[in-house]
Amino acid sequence: MSGKVLLSFDVEEFDLPREHGEMISVKKGAKVSAEGLVKILDVLKNNKVRATFFCTVNFAKEQPELIKRINKEGHEVACHGVNHFKPTKTDAKKCKEYLDKCFKIATAGWRQPRMQTINYDDLKKCGFLYDSSVNPAFIPGRYNNMKEPRKPHLKSGILEIPTSVATGLRVPLFWLALHLFPFFVYMRLAKMAIKKTGFLATYFHPWEFADLGDYKVVPWYIKRNSGDKLVKRLDKMIKKLKGDGDKFVVYRELVKK
Repeated sequence: MSGKVLLSFDVEEFDLPREHGEMISVKKGAKVSAEGLVKILDVLKNNKVRATFFCTVNFAKEQPELIKRINKEGHEVACHGVNHFKPTKTDAKKCKEYLDKCFKIATAGWRQPRMQTINYDDLKKCGFLYDSSVNPAFIPGRYNNMKEPRKPHLKSGILEIPTSVATGLRVPLFWLALHLFPFFVYMRLAKMAIKKTGFLATYFHPWEFADLGDYKVVPWYIKRNSGDKLVKRLDKMIKKLKGDGDKFVVYRELVKK
């Protein structure tokens, strides 16, 4: 069964070390993410597919040419906050205003840093059309969304587009899954999600595709299959889905549908 593929990337300054007590500047964090983002864009270009990039203001200020490249190559630019490490209640408004003005675009979507709780009424006031901050699964220490719908649905006039999960246990098909699962297992679960809901929505971070060897505080399970290994997995995943007849679309196209 073929369906739609919503491939997305959280384009933020690499701040994972700060979660584990190691300081890293915004400039250095943005440089790490930029390294991975170039690799991602090359893979997408070679495969002729489009994706949605949820961007922070911090990254956009440090690497404006890459935001321009995202837009120029036909991808969607969406909003992901101001400072990824310290999100505030006004970030959605500030992020949209900054990206829209500086890059002469009209952003339509929002994703909360670390997929935390959002206020749909606030998003509507800011002019957003959709949100993608819900992973309908249980992630210890992060969130428990086991009762959330798996399919896109309206909340206060905002279309919520959840990340895909598979099976009755709601196995999350986000970034870590492609790191840890054998490739054939991930693809089988992905096809199960497409069969169940008609789409596959998954997300990654550009820093995952960079060389993380210098950062000892980054957990082993994140370093596993990271860097160029993850680049190859992404390329292989795209080729497999395209070969199955699945169609890659950006998030805002699902809103129009």
